[in-house]
Parts: sequence; C-alpha cells; structure tokens
Amino acid sequence: MKGRTKGIALAATGATLWGINGAFADVVFSQFNAPVEWVVGTRLFLAGILILLYAKFVLKKEIFEIFKTKKDTAVLFLFGLLGMIGCQYLFFLSIGANGAGLATILQFTSPIFIYFYLAVKKEKVVHAKELFYIFLTFLGVFLIVTRGNFGQLEVSLTGLVIGIGSAIGVAFYTLQPRRILKIYGSPIVVGWGMLIGGGAFQFVHPIWKPGFTVNLEVILYMAFIIVVGTAIAFSCYLGSVNYVEASLSNIMAALEPLVANILTPLLLGQSWTIVQMAGIAVVLVSVILFANYGEKTKKQNNLELTNEQFK
Repeated sequence: MKGRTKGIALAATGATLWGINGAFADVVFSQFNAPVEWVVGTRLFLAGILILLYAKFVLKKEIFEIFKTKKDTAVLFLFGLLGMIGCQYLFFLSIGANGAGLATILQFTSPIFIYFYLAVKKEKVVHAKELFYIFLTFLGVFLIVTRGNFGQLEVSLTGLVIGIGSAIGVAFYTLQPRRILKIYGSPIVVGWGMLIGGGAFQFVHPIWKPGFTVNLEVILYMAFIIVVGTAIAFSCYLGSVNYVEASLSNIMAALEPLVANILTPLLLGQSWTIVQMAGIAVVLVSVILFANYGEKTKKQNNLELTNEQFK
C-alpha cells in the first residue's frame, strides 16, 4: 500500500472507530443506565494504560522521561486533570444529554474555538472567509437543534451548553499541551493524560463500583469503547499524520460525526428530520472548509517568510 493511501486508510479508520465509539457509548447510557462518571473513568484509565504500553513496546519510547522535569510534569497533570477530563467528561455528558449524533457534531466545531483563542492572542490573522465559514457552522447547528422550528429548541438548553462546552474542552485539550507534545510526542502525553484523568475519576466513581448491572453485553460494549474505539482509533489516527497532510486529516475526521449520526438512529430507533440532516451537512462541510482554509493560509504565510529570508 502506498504511503498516501495508507495514511488516508488509517485516518478514515481512526475517525470511523471514534464515531462507532460514540454511538456505542450512547447505547450504554440509554439502555443500561450506566453512570457517565463510571464510563469515562473506566475508559480513560484502561485506555491510558493501553496507549502507554503501545508507546513503550511498539514505538520504543521512554514513557517515564516526561516526569524528569518538574515543569513538564506540572503541565502534564494540568492536561490530564483539566484538558482530558474537560474534553472527555463533557463529551460523554453531552452524549447522555443529546445522543451521540448531536454530541459529535457539537464537538466537531472545536476548531472554531481554537481559532477565536489564537485570534485573541494575536497568533492568527482573521480572514473574512473564515468568519463566513464560522457563520455557516453555527447556522447548521441552529438547524439541528431547532429542526426548523425556529421558535424553540428541540434539545435541552443544558444539553446544548454541555455540548458546546465539550468543544471548548477539545480546544483546551489541543492548545494547552502544545509544548510538551513537541518534546515527548502524542502517545506519551495523551497516554499519561488519560491515565491521570481516569485515575482521578476513581475517587469519584471507581471501576469496581459501577452502580448498575454489568452483564456480558455491557462488558463487550465497554471493551470496544476502550480497546477499539479509543486505543486503536487513536493509534490509527496518530499514524496517519506520518503519511498525509493536516488538511486531508481534517476531511477524514468528518467521518466521526457522520458515522455517529448514521449508526445511533439505527441502534436506538431514532430519526433525523430533513432540516436536521441539512444542518448536519452544513456543519460538516463548513468545518472542513474552515480547517482547510486555515491550513492553506498557514502554508502561504510560511512560504512568504521563507521567501523573505532569501531576499
């Protein structure tokens, strides 16, 4: 398999598995009444162990090196306790409140909140076309949550706020550990972040006290969520960046909300209206165009800087 084709396949597999992961989590919440805190804590703790084992024995990384520096250790714990928990806990709360379909769509808008942060910090130049894509994205979300009935929301306001909060959580999760990611790499930072975040949840809702009936079906769903939908999905998506550019990865990432919005209604007997399906399409296309435009302008700016150096 050629490098580019392999990269596309890995990115598509990772995003698809994440989409299935969200739909399966929705089933665990809806049909088995599993507490969100138990699901999140179990998933983070066990998936963190698996990713660190992958980093140690497959990638041959020194997984404890990050703890040799107090500053890096502090940043890592902040990432695990705020970034990882904020991102994952709010996302799963959003699934419990809104269903996996809307939860993944709302979280998919996270690049917009990253954009606003970088613009305020003056790390990014604002372009009119990007603002237009942002407007289209929120228009799509508006269509989804109102179903075309513009006088009222068809989802709870609390659920909507939690969903938007999960997107902001992803923005923090993405921006906060940038320095240590460059030094130690994603597997180590994310693996430890999951383990730290999942470890903290053991004081809230420990693995050995689920608080609901755990049968074989629950175990199978959770096994998929932890092993396939988290550890393997992460490894696939991480591997894709070695073969394809970021803009193409953004397109592949759209498979996550797409898969979740197709699979969830099938598993739970739900349905989308035509207006909501149009809103989903608007959000997916707008965010992809937004992310790709940002990547394009970034490359142009880098090229201009390079040309300036040779003048």
